Amino acid sequence: MKLRYIIASLAAAAALFTGCKEEGDTYFDEIRVSQSYVGIPMDGGSKEIDVKATFQWAFDEESIPEWLTVEPKSGPAGEGKIKFTAPVTLDGRNAELIIKCAGREQRINIIQGLATVSEATVKEVMNGPEKKYRVTGVVTKIHGAHYGNMYINDGTVEDPGLQIYGSLDKKGNKMTSSTAYDCFNSGHANAWEISVGDKVTVEGPMTIYKNEAELVDVTIIKIEKSLVKVEPLEIELDGPDAGDTLIKIASKAEKIKVTPSVDWLYVKEIENTPDTVFARIGFFPNEGVVKREGTVSVTGKGFNDISVKFTQGANAPGLMTIAEALQGSYVHIQGTVMAICARGYVLSDATGSILAYYGSKFDATKYKIGDEIELIGDISAYNYGPQLSCDGKDGFDLEEKKSEGTGTVTYPTPKVIDKDALAALIASINGKDGKKVSDAIKMEYVQIAVTPKKSGNYTNLFLDDYTDADFSAYQLPASFDLASNIDKKVTVRGYVQSISGGKHVNIVFTEMVEGEADVPTIEYTDLSTISALASGADFELTAIVAFVTSKGDAAIVTDGTNFFYLYKPATTPAVGDIVTASGKISVYNHLHESAQGPTVTVVESGADLPALTPKDITATYGSFFSVDPHPADYITAVGTYVVDGNYTNLVVEGSDSIKGSLSGKTDASWNGKKVRVTGWFTGSNKGGTFIYTDVTKIEAAN
Repeated sequence: MKLRYIIASLAAAAALFTGCKEEGDTYFDEIRVSQSYVGIPMDGGSKEIDVKATFQWAFDEESIPEWLTVEPKSGPAGEGKIKFTAPVTLDGRNAELIIKCAGREQRINIIQGLATVSEATVKEVMNGPEKKYRVTGVVTKIHGAHYGNMYINDGTVEDPGLQIYGSLDKKGNKMTSSTAYDCFNSGHANAWEISVGDKVTVEGPMTIYKNEAELVDVTIIKIEKSLVKVEPLEIELDGPDAGDTLIKIASKAEKIKVTPSVDWLYVKEIENTPDTVFARIGFFPNEGVVKREGTVSVTGKGFNDISVKFTQGANAPGLMTIAEALQGSYVHIQGTVMAICARGYVLSDATGSILAYYGSKFDATKYKIGDEIELIGDISAYNYGPQLSCDGKDGFDLEEKKSEGTGTVTYPTPKVIDKDALAALIASINGKDGKKVSDAIKMEYVQIAVTPKKSGNYTNLFLDDYTDADFSAYQLPASFDLASNIDKKVTVRGYVQSISGGKHVNIVFTEMVEGEADVPTIEYTDLSTISALASGADFELTAIVAFVTSKGDAAIVTDGTNFFYLYKPATTPAVGDIVTASGKISVYNHLHESAQGPTVTVVESGADLPALTPKDITATYGSFFSVDPHPADYITAVGTYVVDGNYTNLVVEGSDSIKGSLSGKTDASWNGKKVRVTGWFTGSNKGGTFIYTDVTKIEAAN
């Protein structure tokens, strides 16, 4: 153990048993505290200390870790108390807090238990609790080398193994966007010179992100260099055709062996030169409809195995929207299961819906509402209804469930079909061919108030006394008891599927209620409850997209009053889209937001935005971050428009410490003028001295 770790452990132990340190070594006339060392038990708790100041004081909030609550964080001149609270922890931890007062910095050391590190395998880390670990493994992949990101594996799990998200450099500094250099391979004085195949020992805290374990901001303890360097480590083959490619193996090891892991890859030729082996790898054509992956393993005496990953394109069309598929023939789509009947399910995306038809052998128990499913096959139409035949006939090539549904989804606002709308729908197929996709009707989500009536072996659904056309339940599952509602008024919601007999509109049911019901409206989540969630918490919401950032990398949603920032959503929505979203909460540079890549599903497009009035923060500009972290917000303020080199700022009178940093619809012609700027708060710098504003409007102000 290094000397600094011994000293830290002894200090922690002393603090744990004494709970305080007598004042006397360092104190200031401007500010004094009763204890500069505060011990909190491992099972959590609170401790108070006394503070006495001759001037106003405040903590440097950057010095307060997420696991510690400090109350209050600032105070006036005079005497008072400060309370420190921490939850239970599996590992010891410590922090050094800084109080600033009249140019002085008083430091307070918080210790909770003894800082220990558990040595573990990769598998034990990935299945273990969130705590600090030391683990050794072979580097299988490097991504984001500027920040020291990599994967390591020790053979206890499948590749790529455990993700290391951020590595400290040789001086122990964390890489940031402003200081990043190639932490592994740049030749920088503080770089580690790590390559794939090296064996490393790292130490750091484990956290769970998107249900996956990762070590964050690790300390590199040891590096064992591999005797071999292989280039490239990942090969993307263009298309499904056969061919070959070259791998270069720079090695001082003996008896190099190159072994493909799959039968569609093979070693075509090996050429040896001094210190270098060239392996020409051949590959057979991919006759399948999905991409395939394989590896070539490079092994030898005295070094860790290195795998080269191959990905070969598929013999199928690229992924398309359902709307695009309805214009084609052989299609590749992905969507959400919105309704299930006795012969298949309705699959929808943001652009449209289609029936996945499986026929009489369909097993509905294998599916849930909300399942995400990928399909490849021939598209067709039957009775003017678009469908993809998934019944095992020629032309159907793939069904893959991408994710499991929960049994519920948020449906779009249904379109009400009355007599006029029904008559118009029937008229729309006049002179058309029910077996042509180009003549198919649009599968819309609808609501009908009807009376079921028995007609021989069939039950039709009538709009009052209108008999020129009617509705029927398409392949109704047993969960709907239509028989007990004969001759009674019911409200049905579902998807228009087809038109049979020239007058019977078939509906795939999603809901049936007694009587004539009102049209449901989508209920938005109260986003103030989302803004109250702590970093790392899971969230789910339904809201409408109010803004998409000028960079296109984020969307801001609203419930009509509050706002939430979705950072780099997996699907980028448009303004006016009603969406459901889920993911984890993150706090970055004073902005309360989603972690990167939340799942976003468009429920309905083109909805009318509620009236949004920007908050005038001119008078409170300097105290904007009194709410910290701050949610995304629609704001306006009056100030001087200042162009400063590559930056554009808003300087508000009376606010010396905080400025507006403007992006989006900026205009240098306003430089030096007093203006009112309206836009969206999208974050800050680390110090909280800028209000990042994505501008939507600039106008002159008096």
